[in-house]
Amino acid sequence: MTETSTKTRREFLAKVSTVGGAGLLFPSILPTAAKGANDRVRLAAIGVGGKGQHGLGIFLGMEDVDLVAVCDVWDPNLQSAIALSNGKAKGYRDFREVLAREDVDAVLIATPDHWHSIPTIHALEAGKDVYVEKPLSLTIAEGRRMVEASQKTDRIVQVGLQQRSGTHFQSAIERIRRGDIGQITKVETWYNENHSPNGIGITTDSEPPQGLDWNAWLGPAPNRPYNHNRRVHFRWFWDHSGGKVTDWGTHL
Repeated sequence: MTETSTKTRREFLAKVSTVGGAGLLFPSILPTAAKGANDRVRLAAIGVGGKGQHGLGIFLGMEDVDLVAVCDVWDPNLQSAIALSNGKAKGYRDFREVLAREDVDAVLIATPDHWHSIPTIHALEAGKDVYVEKPLSLTIAEGRRMVEASQKTDRIVQVGLQQRSGTHFQSAIERIRRGDIGQITKVETWYNENHSPNGIGITTDSEPPQGLDWNAWLGPAPNRPYNHNRRVHFRWFWDHSGGKVTDWGTHL
């Protein structure tokens, strides 16, 4: 580990926190050196739908990041992500093949919630640092195993939490800690949302569309027939999400 490479990795994560819209570093994790021969970070992405491609757009705007691999079980997402890299990134449908690559330093994970823990733990065990979208995990038990894995491997884990590292939030936290608004004894937060005007609607079970590996999409979740809403609006299904509590509730 060199001082330069360690500093580079710290700067990389600082950029993600500031530019990417937020991050929570587990305090027990110490920054480790990039594995590359130079000071560039070689990034892979697992789960490259809307949120994943948004994150990739931010990473690709960093001059010291190279996107080398993208992975998704839905071909349109995969091809779109490859195009974002101008064809430089190799596409995969199995995340294990991505993590087997020795030239990957860090991994962006933006899968549905039920697929957060397994690739995160495997990535850490493979010596990669991880940026995983919120919520950290589907269950408390999964989250604990992820933290244990990060501590055991001494790799960096950062949870993407939109806006939390924004300057306006940081300013508010500083003022509170300074006592500018006195002692806080009670905080109330709330959020009320439905997909207007009629929720997500009802879709019937059907055959998976061509280009989708439905069994891989389900992964560790219970075996269910394909349903368009289950895939597109997965946060409305307990198999894949904690609902709005673990979606918007994490922000509150």
